[in-house]
Amino acid sequence: MKFLRLTLAAVSLFVLSATAQEQVHLPSPADLVREVVTNELADRVKQRKWLCLIDKREGKQTLTKKQVDTQDGPLYRLLTVNGLPLNADQRQHDNERMDRLLHDPSLQATAKQGHDEDEQQLEKLMQLMPGTFLYAYDGVEDGLVRLAFHPDPNYHPPTYEARIVHSLAGTILIDPQQKRLAKFSGHLIDRVEFAYGILGHIDNGGTIEVARMQVAPSQWKTALIDIQISGRLVFFKTISKQEHETRSNYLAVPDDLGLAEASRLLAR
Repeated sequence: MKFLRLTLAAVSLFVLSATAQEQVHLPSPADLVREVVTNELADRVKQRKWLCLIDKREGKQTLTKKQVDTQDGPLYRLLTVNGLPLNADQRQHDNERMDRLLHDPSLQATAKQGHDEDEQQLEKLMQLMPGTFLYAYDGVEDGLVRLAFHPDPNYHPPTYEARIVHSLAGTILIDPQQKRLAKFSGHLIDRVEFAYGILGHIDNGGTIEVARMQVAPSQWKTALIDIQISGRLVFFKTISKQEHETRSNYLAVPDDLGLAEASRLLAR
């Protein structure tokens, strides 16, 4: 029995020592986040082009689209509405929409601007992450490192947008090998007021969730965007941002792909 106790004590001491060494070699949570953000922003600069499937909830409808990036902006073909293939009239209307886009530079510019603004929103979130929150290790989930975060009281947001982000708390999941963001889940813990509420507010309790997935070696793309926030602004009365979109089946396409070639690709 004495030998068994000594053996167990030695094993326990070894395990504790190894665990302590592992902890010493872990970067601080803040340093890990900075490394992740650097990798994400470096990948976004490359602006690669992709084809993917998009399932999007718009009002009471769920739409499935096949979308492809081009040098002139995105082009999509509607596949289903509420899970059902398009009927003849719906297909005709969608073909006419695509045809108008192909021949109207102003429509192309509008579509490209909307797409670019969506991408810039994610980039702004990435840029704000290192300085806006305080982080702590929070375990492991499905092989990913989980960090908990909450607002850094010493951070003073310079814009309305930064104030909204600064009011979030939640968790992020990080791929420990590639140092890439796998998931951001945050909820608004405070009501955000603009000009002391005179110009409006964003309600607390809203949620923002973004998930990422690896689509090629060292290349990650967005797999989920879910935004559920509400509030009231003087100039726009009620504000309601209800967005749920999943993206899958990513396929790389040439970086110089044009709209005409993209149209033929979507017709296959």
